[in-house]
Amino acid sequence: MSTPRFYVTTPIYYVNATPHLGTFYSTVVADALARYHRARGHETFFLTGLDEHGQKIERIARERGLEPQAYCDGIAAQFEETWKRFGISNDDFVRTTSPRHEKAVAEMWKRLADAGDIYEAEYDGMYCVGCEEAKTEDDVVTENGEKLCKIHLRPVERVKEKNYFFRLSKYAQRLVDWYGQTPSPIQPESRRNEVLSFVKSGLRDLSISRKASSVTWGLPVPGDPSHTVYVWIDALTNYLTVLGGPDAVAAGGGKADFWKASHHLIAKDILRFHAVYWPAMLWSAGLEPPREIFCHGYLTVKGQKISKSMPATRVDPSAIAAELAPDLNSDPLRYFVLREYTFGGDGDFTYEALFQRYESDLGNDLGNLLNRTIAMAHKFVGATLPARTPTTVGPSTIFAEQAADALQNCQLAWDALAPSTALQATWGIVREANAHIERTKPWALAKDPNDAGKRGELLDMLAICCETLRWAALTIAPAMPTAAREILRQLGRDADVGTWPSVWGWPGGTLTEPVPVFPRVDPEKQSALISKWVPAEAGAPAAAPAATPTAAQPKAAHTEAALPSEIAMDDFAKIELRTAKVLTAERVPKADKLLKLTLDVGTEQRTVVSGIAGAYAPEALVGKTVIYLANLKPAKIRGVVSQGMILAAGDAEVLSLSSVDRDVPPGSRVR
Repeated sequence: MSTPRFYVTTPIYYVNATPHLGTFYSTVVADALARYHRARGHETFFLTGLDEHGQKIERIARERGLEPQAYCDGIAAQFEETWKRFGISNDDFVRTTSPRHEKAVAEMWKRLADAGDIYEAEYDGMYCVGCEEAKTEDDVVTENGEKLCKIHLRPVERVKEKNYFFRLSKYAQRLVDWYGQTPSPIQPESRRNEVLSFVKSGLRDLSISRKASSVTWGLPVPGDPSHTVYVWIDALTNYLTVLGGPDAVAAGGGKADFWKASHHLIAKDILRFHAVYWPAMLWSAGLEPPREIFCHGYLTVKGQKISKSMPATRVDPSAIAAELAPDLNSDPLRYFVLREYTFGGDGDFTYEALFQRYESDLGNDLGNLLNRTIAMAHKFVGATLPARTPTTVGPSTIFAEQAADALQNCQLAWDALAPSTALQATWGIVREANAHIERTKPWALAKDPNDAGKRGELLDMLAICCETLRWAALTIAPAMPTAAREILRQLGRDADVGTWPSVWGWPGGTLTEPVPVFPRVDPEKQSALISKWVPAEAGAPAAAPAATPTAAQPKAAHTEAALPSEIAMDDFAKIELRTAKVLTAERVPKADKLLKLTLDVGTEQRTVVSGIAGAYAPEALVGKTVIYLANLKPAKIRGVVSQGMILAAGDAEVLSLSSVDRDVPPGSRVR
């Protein structure tokens, strides 16, 4: 039986910013998954790197008085140094300005051309430099007579030039069929639904070049240096570059075989490029698409999207690593982002939540179990605790069964790219071991050293706790490699580093003197660190509106409202209520309460802005059937034209969406 393979990739990060909380999160998830698979004995390849071409990068470099290559080299050095300092275990670091990558892109272009899927035509339309993407009227809003990209809320440019195009429309049905596989290669399901809706709405062929006179900072089109390659063909090919390039992957063998086990981790803003354009290009090139594309949400900071222009959203992982338990490097922050957020959804970061997890999970649960276990062993039996297998009856057998269940759940969760659930399974046995100490009362068992029965119970209890700690260290190592090594060192089990638990039973070890792994951070120091980490220019946070619930302000309870005055049936008849299915949902930038929804209303798709972000995560809404007020006059809300309203219950807060109790077609009349 061949050894399983696992190939995991992060997005290649755009060099318009240095490492921040968002890039840290994606990279740590990939690193944890790679470490888990290595511990399981799987052949593993972990890739990260940088996307360095494009009009945006060219402009940023010029603004700073640098040549684009010099600018990219400086950012690349910062990324590589940061990931090395954090112990990120990537096997390769790809740069799209490298010669090997230029060769791979040329191979990719040739394969698309040989398939007859590249042709020349005139492009005449809107282009967003920030997205590096052509825009349609559905992708923009008009404000003061100017068309703005809905994502960046910045003016789009008008481009009219002869370009090369890719026959994307040719692959529409194949994409639909691919999404329908079980399990779907696009995860989570809400993201699959999003791209499925996009493809079914009709695919247009894709412009895949720009005139070199317009965009000079890019790879030349093979055979036509008057054009540069569209940045997304350039960027996406990176996943093949490190395996030898498209030709090597097509031939198979060696490192190229990792492609069959590829898992792309991406954020939702680049879903369309990965889940629509990329598989179509791979099919055209005679290659198979990746095994899985897993799309995670955004991390916000106190409800605001991370932005260079908003100091209050800047979270510096390096500062946290250096000052919160510095001996553990970035482990506390790694644990927090992996445990706190469900991978696939959005998450909100606060320093207060970070400290709460550190104190409760790491200090009070795991750290306390380690400290008290080693201290009791030294006090009651000495430093050396011999091997001890579970007895046929009693607590050790019960623990063995519980540990086996926890290990299975942990493995299933890591395999399913659910680190939060995996860590939760580990913490279940950690907390049970702490409770077992209280039930067993080892200090009472140790009172009479000549009582063989009590001595045996004491040794069993210590062996249970030590084995729980050993298993915990091994199963948290993907998330906290530094802390795991230290726990194993104190247990006298250094040889176990990098392995995965299998059979329950303490194998014996000589315990060191107990040293706190997660030293306590008192409230005064926590406050001082938060004050230091929050950028001074951010200032005090603005007060929330009275009707907006915050973490420090409980949501208003439902109160009885006075009944409105009566209306005539003729007035009610003016209201057009219809059913609608939510196709996509996303947060409106800089608006804590607002979501932008795309609705299927039967005859067309409409955009609605709704103040339900406090009650519903965007991904939870996709696929829901809601009740829609169809004949409400359109209104512009935060730069987005809202074409109606969805109905919800609640006064000061949204309690529930109005819906129907069975499946009905979108556009059905509600009366």
